[in-house]
Amino acid sequence: MENLGTEFTRILAISTVLGNLSVLMLIVLWIFARSSFERIMDVVGEKALLIGFLISTASTVGSLIYSEVVGFPACILCWIQRIFMYPQMFMFGLALLRREHLVVPYLFLLSIIGGVVALYQWIKDMLLWYGETTLPCPAVVGLPPCDRLYVQEFGYVTIPMIALNAFILLAIVMWASMRKSKKESA
Repeated sequence: MENLGTEFTRILAISTVLGNLSVLMLIVLWIFARSSFERIMDVVGEKALLIGFLISTASTVGSLIYSEVVGFPACILCWIQRIFMYPQMFMFGLALLRREHLVVPYLFLLSIIGGVVALYQWIKDMLLWYGETTLPCPAVVGLPPCDRLYVQEFGYVTIPMIALNAFILLAIVMWASMRKSKKESA
């Protein structure tokens, strides 16, 4: 099981780095090549429900593999992030089947809130990893504490960073969809 966890972590860590590089590329394009940025965002906005469904499904399945197959228990902050990620898979799936974009602002909000929690936990983990005073994590009876790092790849990729990456990508995709809808209604 340990080998499965190691291989799975490596795949997720590489995917996270690629996702981070994609966000960085979008920022650079927005600053230096606005027309290229606009074209990319138009394409992303056009396929937003499919892209969002794929990201949220991969995130949900990945989270469940970590806890149910690999055996990493989820702390309270992980559960809070799950609360904001898991429903998105179903909301995206239904919206995709019905070709409805009405849920996009709600999905955007879920991603922002989940991303804030993931960012907090990632900062807490990085402080812990580098031996600094860590940020508080609420203790909950029956759940493991938030002070154990199960994953640490490339000097910054932890489970909260994997989640943060997914939430950021989902927020960008939903923002692209909202931009597209606004352009079409104008």
